[in-house]
Amino acid sequence: MRGLCARVCVLGSRTKQPRHLQVILIRTVFCLLLTACSNPCPSQPDAEALYLPQYAKGFWIEQSGDDKVLHIKNPWQRAEGVQYNYRLVPRENKDALQVSLMNIPVPLQRVVCLSTTHLAYINALQETETVIGISGSGYVSNPFIRAAVSEGSVKDVGYEAGISYETLALMQPDVVFAYGVAGEMSAVADKLNSMGIRVVFLGDYLEDSPLGKAEYMMAISAFYNKEKAADSLFAAIAEDYNAAKALTAELTYQPKVILNAPWRNAWYIPGKANYLSALIANAGGEVLGAREDSRDSAPLSLEKAYIYALQADYWLHPNAVRSLVELKNSDTRFANTPAFRQHRVFNNTLRRTPEGGSDFWESGVVQPHIILRDLIRILHPDLLPEHRLVYYEQIK
Repeated sequence: MRGLCARVCVLGSRTKQPRHLQVILIRTVFCLLLTACSNPCPSQPDAEALYLPQYAKGFWIEQSGDDKVLHIKNPWQRAEGVQYNYRLVPRENKDALQVSLMNIPVPLQRVVCLSTTHLAYINALQETETVIGISGSGYVSNPFIRAAVSEGSVKDVGYEAGISYETLALMQPDVVFAYGVAGEMSAVADKLNSMGIRVVFLGDYLEDSPLGKAEYMMAISAFYNKEKAADSLFAAIAEDYNAAKALTAELTYQPKVILNAPWRNAWYIPGKANYLSALIANAGGEVLGAREDSRDSAPLSLEKAYIYALQADYWLHPNAVRSLVELKNSDTRFANTPAFRQHRVFNNTLRRTPEGGSDFWESGVVQPHIILRDLIRILHPDLLPEHRLVYYEQIK
């Protein structure tokens, strides 16, 4: 269906004047009818759809003239009608690059990443050597980047409000990949733009589909002219993910899962439309307390969450806890839960940095198929008896 929508949109975009108003109407109607097409059709009459994501909702790529255009839609929470259009221009075209900071030189050579997920996409494309700056080096798992930070060849530019503009100005990056946070990060972007530094917002963290998050490697690949390699890689990831998901499709038993642990007198449970809830559902489990039709994590009282914990077969992601003793010391009632008594407590901390960063949130974004297999091994061990956990560890 994705290919059909792309063909309809491209057909409309190639229709010539003077029927342009009719063409726009036809393209609009066709894209509304094709409900499986979750992203917009080409936004310019002379544009062709290069990539319409199958799972992600926050980006699409067009060909406009000689350039590619990456469209990013609503890249922060509760954004409505926000769209950034980045024109990817061959770096030798100096005149075009001087026209606008929305024109990005490609292929990229000097990149700053403000999120570890951006680093994961770049690493998957084997372009890690283009990264010259990151934010929060202690939370980075990538061994190449950690070594480069120690050697000084990659700079830590600071974190959110503490970003060092002076450091960034001296680095002269081709682009800074930023995650969208309304107000706060917009102010950072405005400041960087005033210094002549290009900023590209990515909303991968908002995607509810695990494969939708991974699909952002296609958006990143356009900056390196590596779309073909990325497409092959993503296709393999999606195939493996869907094969693992199929293992649990006919199961009648769905173990109940409690997620997270108390934080500042509240217990946050993600909604059923959340990325983590989707992973657990695909692994054949059920998240207790998850709200219908919501992706946001909602705070529950400790008493209500504890009732869910008493019903849960498994306990996942208990904050930074790495032992049952530590978990019991945080609240003695936890020792009475079935998951605690039966040693069915698991955390995504197997690949953790000394400073507390987790590779689950870094390389895991491009390996949802591996995370899914971890979760199936935990919740339904008989389905994948030979699988060894990669991101999760059992808390003992």
